[in-house]
Amino acid sequence: MKAIFLDKPDGLLIVKEVRTPVPGPGEVLVKMKAAPVNPSDLARIKRSDNNLETFIPGLEGSGDVVAAGKGFLPRLWMGKRVACSAEYATSGTWSEYMVTKAGKCFPLNAKVDYDQGSMMLVNPLTAIGFIEIVRAQRHRAIINNAAASALGRMVELLGKKHNIPVINIVRSNKHLERLTGSGSKYVLDSSAPSFIDDLGKLSHDLNATILFDSTCSRQIEKMTGVIPYGSSVIIYGNLTGEENIMINPRILIDKDIRISGFYVGARTKENSLFKNIMNLREVSRLMRSEMKVSIQGRFPPDRAQEAIDTYLANMSAGKVLIVND
Repeated sequence: MKAIFLDKPDGLLIVKEVRTPVPGPGEVLVKMKAAPVNPSDLARIKRSDNNLETFIPGLEGSGDVVAAGKGFLPRLWMGKRVACSAEYATSGTWSEYMVTKAGKCFPLNAKVDYDQGSMMLVNPLTAIGFIEIVRAQRHRAIINNAAASALGRMVELLGKKHNIPVINIVRSNKHLERLTGSGSKYVLDSSAPSFIDDLGKLSHDLNATILFDSTCSRQIEKMTGVIPYGSSVIIYGNLTGEENIMINPRILIDKDIRISGFYVGARTKENSLFKNIMNLREVSRLMRSEMKVSIQGRFPPDRAQEAIDTYLANMSAGKVLIVND
């Protein structure tokens, strides 16, 4: 089969011919149809501990289960169209075939195509996880950074469904105009001189006591300094690539600020299989209508580097898919 590899650490993507994997007990073989490029994929590619001889990128995708190992669940998924996520670093979704645990596959509704189905796991389940945290901790409003992304749009959509206001932070006036033009009520441009003051006022007006941050920019110290007392800051990404961010400990102490991380893979492991299936049924329903994701480009595996470059050039323009047509 063909699969995508890195030519060197933090290098370019290339295609190699490798042996098609065989599923073992509890596993299935998925013939991949589509797989998105996510920020989490880019972060994974940059990790220094990748074995470049065996590492195949791609965390989520969609396809057909064409072989099954021993076990009830593998047999149940045999022949099904599925959304799936990678279990092993040696078998990612950016390939013609992927072996993964049967528990990491979920049947696609007949009304959800492979393209939309390939994006059902990382972003939608992250957005649902955020709303579950907000409701469990009884926050009245949300602050979400990098809100022009596909995930940002999902967070606001789910916020509206649960009557939870969302303060959307974007990186440019162009993104601000796009979001306000599409109906977003609260949008702040982090490049504006008045951004920190505006965030402080609006977060207090709405009692927005939870901040979801995927950028890890050096602004986070100032942002943390102006949000309400007792707020929570949840970091779920690192778009800036900054390895260290500075926060004055007095801010955390004086304002009782709590900082934690979020990874959707860990959350789904904590959930029961029934809970994950129920969440995915809700995702499937939403992706047939309100939560449908825009796609700016579809690229075959031999143009994977072009796919990455296209996505990085404008991450807010829509998702980029690697497809096996």
